[in-house]
Amino acid sequence: MKSALTDFNINMEDTKDRVNWEPHSPEIWNLIDVPSAPDLTSELQSLEPEHMSYSLPFEVRYQLEVCISRGFINDYNITRDFVLELVKMSFADPSKARNILEYVAEQGDRVYNPMAIFTNEDALAYSTRSDIPHYCAFVRKATVTPSTIYFSTPTVETTNRVLRRYERENREGRFLRVQFTDELTEVRADNP
Repeated sequence: MKSALTDFNINMEDTKDRVNWEPHSPEIWNLIDVPSAPDLTSELQSLEPEHMSYSLPFEVRYQLEVCISRGFINDYNITRDFVLELVKMSFADPSKARNILEYVAEQGDRVYNPMAIFTNEDALAYSTRSDIPHYCAFVRKATVTPSTIYFSTPTVETTNRVLRRYERENREGRFLRVQFTDELTEVRADNP
């Protein structure tokens, strides 16, 4: 193992001290998920800034889930400052907050410092929404694999009679196309 790490210029240091890291869950879920059955103690705690949870508009929350499920933003990298900035932007202009997250998903690269997207000029200027024909709609999609769920950015699709019948619900984002599949792995065959 040491020789393999040395090949990649990683220095090894022998030590007798052993460090155990306590597992912890990402901070984001406590910040954006509202407790389901609050009791008096949790209600009082929620008034304290460190226990406060924030509500994001559905379209922004969905696009954030897209970025996390696809691995473009790691939920452990998301900080309270990021959530607060996203909440502020969402209440000022929800489409701008959604567009920034769509930009991250469109680029397809991992973002290690999520706060950097708020200062990225390309992300701030990005917009995918345009006028679409009356017989089309933006459709959200979830791909369910044996180990996880991958959410996809809404895409334009021709509507069917169900979507036309429930047009208002579709505009509000209540429809979700679900696809069941094997694991989504990118296998590259170098040698046939």
